[in-house]
Amino acid sequence: MTVSELPSEYVANAVDRNPPQDLEAERSVLGAMLMSKDAIADAVETVRQDDFYRPAHQKIYGAITDLFTRGEPADTITVADSLTRSGDLANVGGGYYLTTLMSTVPTAASATYYAKIVRDRAILRRLVSAGTRIVQWGNDGEGEVDQLVDRAQAEVFEVTSRRTSEDYLPLSEIMDGAVTEIEGIASRSGEMVGVPTGFTDLDQLTHGLHPGQLVILAARPAIGKALALDTPLPTPRGWTTMGQVQTGDFVLGVNGRPVRVSAVTGVLTNRPCYEVIFSDDSRIVADAQHQWVTQGPDGQAHTSTTEQLASLESVAEQFLPDVTPLLGAESALPVPAYALGSWLAEQDCVGLPEPGDDEQIQMFVSATEMAPGSLPLAALATQSARTAHIPQMYLRASAPDRAALLAGILDRAGIVNADGSIELSCHSRLLAKDVLELLCTLGLHPTALPGIGSGDQPAVPTTLHIETAATLFRVPAKDLLHKERSRALADRPRTIRSIRPVASVPVRCIEVDCQDHLYLAGRTMVPTHNSTLGLDIARAASVKHGLASVIFSLEMSRNEIVMRLLSAEAQIPLHNMRSGNMNDPEWRKIASRQGVLHEAPMFVDDSPNMTMTEIRAKCRRLKQAHDLRLVVVDYLQLMSSGKKVESRQQEVSEFSRSMKLLAKELEVPVIAISQLNRGPETRNDKKPMLSDLRESGSLEQDADMVILIHREDAYDKDSSRVGEADLIVAKHRNGPTDTVTVSFQGHYSRFVDMARE
Repeated sequence: MTVSELPSEYVANAVDRNPPQDLEAERSVLGAMLMSKDAIADAVETVRQDDFYRPAHQKIYGAITDLFTRGEPADTITVADSLTRSGDLANVGGGYYLTTLMSTVPTAASATYYAKIVRDRAILRRLVSAGTRIVQWGNDGEGEVDQLVDRAQAEVFEVTSRRTSEDYLPLSEIMDGAVTEIEGIASRSGEMVGVPTGFTDLDQLTHGLHPGQLVILAARPAIGKALALDTPLPTPRGWTTMGQVQTGDFVLGVNGRPVRVSAVTGVLTNRPCYEVIFSDDSRIVADAQHQWVTQGPDGQAHTSTTEQLASLESVAEQFLPDVTPLLGAESALPVPAYALGSWLAEQDCVGLPEPGDDEQIQMFVSATEMAPGSLPLAALATQSARTAHIPQMYLRASAPDRAALLAGILDRAGIVNADGSIELSCHSRLLAKDVLELLCTLGLHPTALPGIGSGDQPAVPTTLHIETAATLFRVPAKDLLHKERSRALADRPRTIRSIRPVASVPVRCIEVDCQDHLYLAGRTMVPTHNSTLGLDIARAASVKHGLASVIFSLEMSRNEIVMRLLSAEAQIPLHNMRSGNMNDPEWRKIASRQGVLHEAPMFVDDSPNMTMTEIRAKCRRLKQAHDLRLVVVDYLQLMSSGKKVESRQQEVSEFSRSMKLLAKELEVPVIAISQLNRGPETRNDKKPMLSDLRESGSLEQDADMVILIHREDAYDKDSSRVGEADLIVAKHRNGPTDTVTVSFQGHYSRFVDMARE
């Protein structure tokens, strides 16, 4: 097929598909620049040489700006002379073309508007070029999708940011800019040139945070956030305790899956402790600073300390996160689960099934005994001499097997109350405890109540009270009765009933390697939780100096960050805000500072499961729209790449590399909050070192500055340095290292400059 044979619309499209351009605007810009030096000053702020489409116009623009930079007049004669010496005059159309440029321009006063037209057409040309490359990458499909998306976003950002495309420059071209910067610094008489941190001594040491820097802020995790040593922790195979668990062990997360313990603190003593009592009668002893994730009446999730929750007037309105049924493991059980449940209920539970129900139960049991590899039910008689209990392998079996086990127990001994709730009474407290654990592994929250036993019984039975509309029975009659009576019964979320202070006990905390930073603790599997300086630096940049900053928080919610900002700015104890116990002067303080914070160019992003690709894309948009000057990521160990990697160390290495590239690309300092390993706790002085950075040596390698935070009173309550904190500048690529002492005001959730406050 020839061109003449193609449909006319294709030929038209091919002819019209010229790069975006406006030659009249280009000629007008150059003509105005030849007419007036003021027009030159206006034009160079808007366009650059490669914005012109015609090569001849690029050469003329270059000759004009070169003369202007040297302070020489730029008119038709001097420009023609400059082009003659470079051998380009004939190529641009000769002196006659320069004269024509001046004669065609309406007025030199409109040079800025002509320049904007030229710039816009240049951006469109670059956009077309970038789009062509993106289309090619998409068609080729080579590499990871996330990497291609990030690469495409970088291409578009390159278009709009109008940065130069050369990756390298000769020293001769760089030298003048470097000398100019040195002269500019000298002319400021020592005035800081980087983004201020808000700490006088630290700013004197670093001269602020500079564009392109990656700054690591690191400290030990969970200092002062701990549970009692005897707190039970469920594991994929059974149980351990807070005092026994070690780094590398596996516990259970709220999603029902195993999570690895990535850090364990030492034993901490002499801390204020509280007993937290939940709506299912379970109890956990935690120190005052241990964190809990709850949902209040406003429907928002909050991370609060035990002390903050204890100060609330309506702590019972705080709901705990839902727990997904444990995943469990598929395994061959020696006795079918339903048969075991029925037998245990017959041996130890109060109450007998109705005659019709008993026939159904026997039928279900007979059906399960025919399963291949099953032992005869009579083999269970060997347990009759001991206290009835559920073997641990059944409590960590698959969810269907655990549901069958519970159905066998409830079909034989469960009672459906008039309100649709279910009661089960066991003579053996051990069996009651096992059934309670079984219910918790299925995501249910029963309440253990004192039973009413007859005088003939040697012990008072333990009664479990279950409120749920979920299907738990297999016997048709009981199942139907439960469905009818529980129609209006909704599964009640677990709440905190009360919190009371108790005598101090040794405590300890762990950190788990999962996105939500939650793990299960206590016999009823309560969800519990595992950055202040980074927030203070962002506050100094945006509130004190009006520089745009963004905080990507993978730990705290946006409301919690704002509350901490208000607490720090208005100097109001954070727990007063959380408890609602603020007096009139404190309300006036908030009112006086609220307007200042409202105008501060600070942005907060608390999106869950944030990836580095998303962070880079958001930073690019903020750079374009608000001239972003500082990025804070809180914190590094909670980030996820969203893809499979060979090791966590490799993943963290990629994060640090990406953050360094982000800092250079956007020309802003990036602060990454990180955590330290257990190294400091093995030393007598507890001071952190550079080698204590967790999970990857690349953090130390990629960072331009590493600041380690140390509080002596976190380990020794009798320390003479109560309320002080050391900012140990352990690495400073462009200056000396040193230790800066600041004041830590925990009640205001802030660090402050000791030299100033």
